Amino acid sequence: MNNKLGKYIVELRNKKMNKIPSRQVAKMLNITPQYMCDIESGNRIPSAQILSKMVVIFDLNQAEKNKLYDYAATSYKDSKVPADIADFIINNEEVKKVIRKMMNEKNTGEVSL
Repeated sequence: MNNKLGKYIVELRNKKMNKIPSRQVAKMLNITPQYMCDIESGNRIPSAQILSKMVVIFDLNQAEKNKLYDYAATSYKDSKVPADIADFIINNEEVKKVIRKMMNEKNTGEVSL
């Protein structure tokens, strides 16, 4: 597992929350300090729910949010779709159709307009 996510979370905590201790952030996230330590050291990947809470408590702009979700997705041994994108796809039938169409076009080499 790479530790870009953990390092980024530490950076956000220091930048956005004036270097408050991770113990306080853990309390805000309703997780144990050990779990927070494991996240920041790259030993655990936070759930989509925890990532969503981080977006709020760190008051992330869109670019920062995207980076957080992308780092989380690529932290898994087998990279995953970022949780925010997965949630959007799951809850939007039109997006599923568009993605399947794009996949078909890529696989067949045909482009339909």
